[in-house]
Amino acid sequence: MEYEHPREYYRIMYPTAARPVFTAGGIEHEVVDVSEQGMRFRAAEGEVWELDESVAGVVRFQKRDEAKVSGVVSRKVGQEIALRLSIGIPLKTIIDEQRYLREHHRGSAW
Repeated sequence: MEYEHPREYYRIMYPTAARPVFTAGGIEHEVVDVSEQGMRFRAAEGEVWELDESVAGVVRFQKRDEAKVSGVVSRKVGQEIALRLSIGIPLKTIIDEQRYLREHHRGSAW
């Protein structure tokens, strides 16, 4: 039997020590995972995010790469906010991030 992966895009799950920072509205948020067309981050304490709310900002990765992103809130679970991106993260950046994590954070706590 052939296994079909339910996701359309490859997703990078970040260990705590390697998480990128998403800045929106002047507030920095810890990024939990990214794909080309999606992202999940932790909202700051007391922040309120609404489903379908438009969001734009910049993701700053460990290697100092940056990606301007925009999209809408697609899911909220506790303090974690998922975005469906209309302007997403370039595939090259995703591949570079994966390579960086393998080289520098193998065995890190997730």
